[in-house]
Amino acid sequence: MSSFKSINTLLFNINDKNIFFSSIVEIKKEIKLKNIIIEFNKINFDEFLEDLNKLFIESKINKRSFVIVKSDFKSEYYNLNIDIVPTLQEACDIIEIEEIERDLEI
Repeated sequence: MSSFKSINTLLFNINDKNIFFSSIVEIKKEIKLKNIIIEFNKINFDEFLEDLNKLFIESKINKRSFVIVKSDFKSEYYNLNIDIVPTLQEACDIIEIEEIERDLEI
């Protein structure tokens, strides 16, 4: 994960509930200016879905990307309104594609 670098994207690695709740303040502050990637590889994010959905909507309103990385990706994630991918590289790819689309006003 140390290879991740981006001026306009922040990466949050969430290992437990307390880290999520302490990170949420910074995420809410930065979501207007930066793309956000949240890694949930060690815990389940189901109990945070309401908060995550609000953050996802907020990011779209601000023309930013919001992606969750969950290595044990499940097919039911397709039913959620949040971008969820199994790898950090795929999260970066989604952000790159969405930035190109915004630049082209697609």
